[in-house]
Amino acid sequence: MYRLVSRFFFAFAVLLGSALVHSQEIAPQPAAPEVVEPERFRFSVSIEAPKPIAAMLEKGLDLVRWAADAQVTEPLLKRLVAEALTATRDALAADGYFSADVRSDIELGKPARVLIRVEPGPRTVVADVNLRFHGVAAGDAHGEAQIAAVRRRWLLKPGEPFRQEAWEAAKRRALTVLASGRYAAARITESSAHVDPAARTARLEVEFDSGPEFRAGGTRVSGLQRYPERIVENMNPFEPGEPYELTKLQIFQRRLLESGYFSTARMEIDTRAPPESAPLEVIVVEARSQRIDTGISFSTDTQLGLQTDYTHANVFDRAWRFRSRLRLDTKNQRLEGHFDTPPHPGGSWNTYSTKVERTDIQNQVTRQAMVGAAHNWGLERTPSQLALSAHTERKKIEGSDIEDSHAVFLGYRKTLRYTDDLLSPRRGVFATLQIGTSIPGLATQDFIRGTAKGTFLIPAGERGELAIRAEAGAVAADSRFGIPSTFLFRTGGDQTVRGYAFESIGVPQGNAIVGGRYLLLGSVEYTRWIAGDWGAAVFIDAGDAFDDRSAFDAAFGYGIGARWRSPIGPFRADIAYGERTKSVRLHFSAGFTF
Repeated sequence: MYRLVSRFFFAFAVLLGSALVHSQEIAPQPAAPEVVEPERFRFSVSIEAPKPIAAMLEKGLDLVRWAADAQVTEPLLKRLVAEALTATRDALAADGYFSADVRSDIELGKPARVLIRVEPGPRTVVADVNLRFHGVAAGDAHGEAQIAAVRRRWLLKPGEPFRQEAWEAAKRRALTVLASGRYAAARITESSAHVDPAARTARLEVEFDSGPEFRAGGTRVSGLQRYPERIVENMNPFEPGEPYELTKLQIFQRRLLESGYFSTARMEIDTRAPPESAPLEVIVVEARSQRIDTGISFSTDTQLGLQTDYTHANVFDRAWRFRSRLRLDTKNQRLEGHFDTPPHPGGSWNTYSTKVERTDIQNQVTRQAMVGAAHNWGLERTPSQLALSAHTERKKIEGSDIEDSHAVFLGYRKTLRYTDDLLSPRRGVFATLQIGTSIPGLATQDFIRGTAKGTFLIPAGERGELAIRAEAGAVAADSRFGIPSTFLFRTGGDQTVRGYAFESIGVPQGNAIVGGRYLLLGSVEYTRWIAGDWGAAVFIDAGDAFDDRSAFDAAFGYGIGARWRSPIGPFRADIAYGERTKSVRLHFSAGFTF
């Protein structure tokens, strides 16, 4: 009985489902609503704003890019215009215009027209800058000096327009200055710009934490393939436990690059290590072991010049360096070669040199040859050299006799450099001191020679630079005769006393100008950088090369000039009046290497 009832209900369910399906198949379906496509049209954009702002908006707004070729609907156009107004206000605020009036008008048509009107109003300027410092730097003398450098080099000063880009750049620059050297972990803990739209002023506040003082803990070198690690370690100027100093880091990097071994050198203090012994990570890329460079130059001193340099940084596969130079111009032809040993511990190295040269200057034709050896040391601000060299020379002086001379000379040289920046200094001093003597019995004329020269750089405002140059030299000897001319003095020309021909100031002999035993030279030059790398200069030069201390008679030169710091080297053009000759000369120099 149960099975009979189950079969009945199963058959009933099948019949009911079939009937429902059939009814759905034949039931009429409601009609789908008709879809109306929104009208699409093109549009144009006009911007009424000061020219620089209009140019910025035309390049940056999405609305302008859509207008180029897109067809839009009215709702989409309104949304694009609303977004453009927001973007415009944000861009103007970032540029220092916090009270700008920005409006829009839409004229629907075929095509439609959108008008953006901008009245930026007065620009917000910086009213006050408050830089606060915490950490070790705030408590010691060196730290105070570095903090003073941060304040001095702060980019966004009171009275300048407040711009977001300039604000961010100023913070980055300040942190870079503070974190250079021993405070490598310095960071900005807080910064704020309080803008008063009504007063259109901004008060800037930045708080720095210098972190601990980091001291030298050896080097970790990566990137070496041909050279042993000691090549880098021997040029490291830091003693273990010595505080890291920015100038030494820059000198270390420069020495690595100037060695010829490396094309790239980057340094980072390991701030994760204990500060009292933090390793210096040195990452290098080795340069090609052999290189040929050629160059061309022109100056009013030597006219057209050609130069070829050949270097080999891995002679004998033992990191010995060979440097040679061939120089040809209208007054000087020179071939020289130098062998440098790999650097020894402490950064010292030896150099073995030879040179042959011919010069034709002021009716004196000189042929000379030299061989020598030198010991070099000092990777800091005062590199030094002790050299022994042998010289032989023949001078043919027009209207006078032919002179042969020779000398073996022992000399010492020290260079001093204290500047605010290693590559582009504006403040500081460069100086070179040299003293030496001929070896008795090994010279046609015994003599003692000393020279001193220095350049003082003084900033004069934001764009001005004052350079004061002085040079003095003296040769103690019974007579200038028998002394090779490389140890005597002549002056005049592009790099010494402008307004006079190259090395035309000296001692008359026959129809020539020859070198004297004394030199005094001075120059004052003011340069004003007008636009980017272009500048104008005014200068006064004075000097004399003479053979008797009572015969000093300074030759003065006055003039103006143009300067250009080009990517391929400095260009200088000067017009100078020579008081002694009562004539005007053009001095021009330019050159590049390829």
